[in-house]
Amino acid sequence: MKKIYLNPNFLPPKIKEELFNLYPESFELNISGKERSLLTEKRIRKVLNIDTPKTTEYDFFCFNTRLELKQAEAYLENPKFQQVKPASYPYIICMLNHKTKSEWYLLDSSKISKKAGKKNKETGKICLNKQHRSHDIEGQINVNPVKENGVFLGEYEPLFYYKDDLNLSSSSILEIFNKIENLIK
Repeated sequence: MKKIYLNPNFLPPKIKEELFNLYPESFELNISGKERSLLTEKRIRKVLNIDTPKTTEYDFFCFNTRLELKQAEAYLENPKFQQVKPASYPYIICMLNHKTKSEWYLLDSSKISKKAGKKNKETGKICLNKQHRSHDIEGQINVNPVKENGVFLGEYEPLFYYKDDLNLSSSSILEIFNKIENLIK
């Protein structure tokens, strides 16, 4: 039997969105994790009316502190937050994107081992798994330790990267960052 693939790029936007809303599990957007992150950062900056930092060491400077955004796609077999550098920022905003919702957490980076690798895991801290052979202060962290050690900020709309606003409302972004401000005071 032949498989039929529908190229949504040739569909009118309203039809494409309707199909996506009816069958979200049938769609995949082929963009990298870095591209997803850049789109989310841009959306948040627009809503909060804040500038892009002049460094790549962190994503946002809010409430007199450096904040980093890390995203993971929940539908992947073993989702992880990648390129985590706990020494570069005091807090990490962790967003786990599902097909029907997104979960947001705030993680104090002091809860993560400062050096990557299982042999470097500090007692009582989240293991910073090695991501690249030569990087000792950068790695990846599993989702479950973030859920166990981070502060749950709430469930919000799922992010749809093909939409201009990513399906993440301005009111949700403001609510998330209001919670963050109250937590880090």
